[in-house]
Amino acid sequence: MQVGQVVIGSTNPRWIALQAILQVVNQGRSLDEIFNSEWYRSLPLDRRDLGLSRELVFGFCRWYFALSVLLAGRLQKPLRARDRDIEVILILGLYQLLVMETEPHAAVNETVKLALAQKKAWARGLVNALLRGVVRDKIRLDSSMSLQAYPDWVLARIQRDWGKQAEQVLLQSTQRPPMTLRVDTRQAAVGDVINELSAVGIDANRHVRIDSAIELSSPCEVGLLPGFAEGILSVQDAAAQIAAPLLDCRSGARVLDACAAPGGKTAHLLQQFENIQLDALDSSESRLERLGQNLQRIGKSARVLTADAASPGTWFEGNQYDCILVDAPCSASGVMRRHPDIKLLRRESDIMPLLAQQRKILDALWRLLKPGGKMLYCTCSVFKDENENQISKFLQRHPDCVEIKLNDVDWGELRPYGRQILTGGDNMDGFFYALLTRPGAG
Repeated sequence: MQVGQVVIGSTNPRWIALQAILQVVNQGRSLDEIFNSEWYRSLPLDRRDLGLSRELVFGFCRWYFALSVLLAGRLQKPLRARDRDIEVILILGLYQLLVMETEPHAAVNETVKLALAQKKAWARGLVNALLRGVVRDKIRLDSSMSLQAYPDWVLARIQRDWGKQAEQVLLQSTQRPPMTLRVDTRQAAVGDVINELSAVGIDANRHVRIDSAIELSSPCEVGLLPGFAEGILSVQDAAAQIAAPLLDCRSGARVLDACAAPGGKTAHLLQQFENIQLDALDSSESRLERLGQNLQRIGKSARVLTADAASPGTWFEGNQYDCILVDAPCSASGVMRRHPDIKLLRRESDIMPLLAQQRKILDALWRLLKPGGKMLYCTCSVFKDENENQISKFLQRHPDCVEIKLNDVDWGELRPYGRQILTGGDNMDGFFYALLTRPGAG
């Protein structure tokens, strides 16, 4: 597409960012889905432009709610519904000015080009005047705007659940997350891996709490990581690396990883414990393809089942499990810093169905656990209803269940039921863990 003497199209990272964002806001597609699509993967962008497009997309989602308030206050009249693309373009301009601190002339001019590329020449003056006004008035991004960077219902729920801690959770959830790696410590020592990364110019440090985790000082492509292709390194937040060690599976154990895709915890279980018989189950066939790719990369195998964890009658063959990992579907409120599109895609009306689904999965899988076996329930949520409240109700329904208190660990905080990591705690994602057992001979 040509605008004057300027070409706007698949080689322009800002135009690519706009098209990706419009798929989120108009079609409800997730960023994972978009970035893994054939359209995005085939774009003729070099590494630098690809990085800029992703920065703009993530930044838009991360700051949309705060910047839309700022935008509304500077518009003389609201934009029409059919001009949602102009709203997106204006917020992209604001993000470049206020967060990226792009040189004002470049930010304004490039944003005007996007409006013209959408065949809306009428918006040229609006975009130009509004963004130049922000520069003239020396608008700055402050902590109060960070607290506005959420839909109202998320704000209300976090404030209700966490009181004085809520502000810190909200502030942390607007930060960029670290790129954290898991080391297969059966193949390599963490210190040796850090030295190998340093030798190729990648700065990394041990995580302060999780022995298998290292944090990179800045993100890089996985293809540049020595040992990634061989399965020595995997990308996984430190909080997610807690799951496998907590189950402490013995040799020969039958293990179920329910809701397993895309397979990070499945891979960790297989690397952590020798000679386990692992069933990896998920209802999404496409996500299980990614699980299969992960297992192939690390050179491990599992029995992969495409089925609903809440309906074991369709797949369970009668041989109970020694260990069950229930990585339950949830609001993902603890990983909004890593997946900021959650703010745009998740609705308050989603929570009750999720709670019902979690309850159904827990009740169904509990019957599949051997006496003396262990079930680990976890979510990447900071909402109490999905976590400690869900486990409290489960224990009331199942008097044959006993919680194993996680007292002897130094991560997160002990709750009346389970243990909670709040977003940003020790630079980890928000996660909840509750370890349960059925008393009896194993």
